[in-house]
Amino acid sequence: MQNIPTTEDAKLFAQSVRKWQEVLSLGDWRIEKGIKPAKAAMASVEFTPAARLAVYRLGDFGAEKITPKSLDRTALHELLHIFLHDLMSVATDPKSSDDDIEMQEHRVINLLENLLTKDCNGGS
Repeated sequence: MQNIPTTEDAKLFAQSVRKWQEVLSLGDWRIEKGIKPAKAAMASVEFTPAARLAVYRLGDFGAEKITPKSLDRTALHELLHIFLHDLMSVATDPKSSDDDIEMQEHRVINLLENLLTKDCNGGS
């Protein structure tokens, strides 16, 4: 039996995508909903790096119950793929210098540091 998100679920997912895009400082990415469903996944994301375009697709949630929380966590998961895209691209490119890799690593570390200390220090 298929467990496909409804139109209303898709709207909730899109709201979560926008929320996590802001939280993860991904304003330099254009993030759009794809037309076709994700294959064999709850969701997926595809990249056009030159255009800073990421297209997400919702798919079959399988045994996972579709709730606002599961939609939000799935959106976060896909946005983390976008967040880590530059680091992964640089790290797997044989032409990347150690400085290139370190720069992308620090971009990730700095954001995580800000998010984690904000949460742990009562929103400061």
